[in-house]
Amino acid sequence: MKFTIVTTVLLGLLLTPALADYPQNTQVSNRVTIVSGSQILIINREWRVAIIEERSTQGSWKTIWNYDTGFIATKVPAEGACFISVMNRKEMPSFDALPRLAEETRNLKGQGQTTKEITFVLMKRLVRDLNSYGPDIFAMCRGLTTYMAYEVHGPQYIYNQGSCIRLDVLQLLDLNYCHGNNKV
Repeated sequence: MKFTIVTTVLLGLLLTPALADYPQNTQVSNRVTIVSGSQILIINREWRVAIIEERSTQGSWKTIWNYDTGFIATKVPAEGACFISVMNRKEMPSFDALPRLAEETRNLKGQGQTTKEITFVLMKRLVRDLNSYGPDIFAMCRGLTTYMAYEVHGPQYIYNQGSCIRLDVLQLLDLNYCHGNNKV
């Protein structure tokens, strides 16, 4: 009986420091499912990266928002391509607010309209070196044709509106990727 008590006490003393760190580690990266399971948001607080993925019968896509490096990468399997662009931090939801905003829109279940729309034009310029955009973007876009996409504002930019791919991201933001006048 004494052996069991001593073993239990020693085990408690050994595990207490290890378990004390556990809640801190779960805050580095958390996963939230959005919009009835068709969109998934993964937040990595340590690297300041948000990954949003749509999995539905209407079409699947995945976008990585790297708030640390300032790049957005979007993979659209139906196009067989990835698109990389510079993040406009004034237009994007802030990294710290993103989990809260996503949770709020999940509770609305399709009742709200997106609040912002960002349009990108795809140029003929192919991305040759994915390594410079970080490991997440490299892993997602490796093996796919990857284009640079440039944000545009207003009607002075001419692009083929019929060629646009519109992604509703968490009911917070619409990302539009459009082919420029030159065929991509």
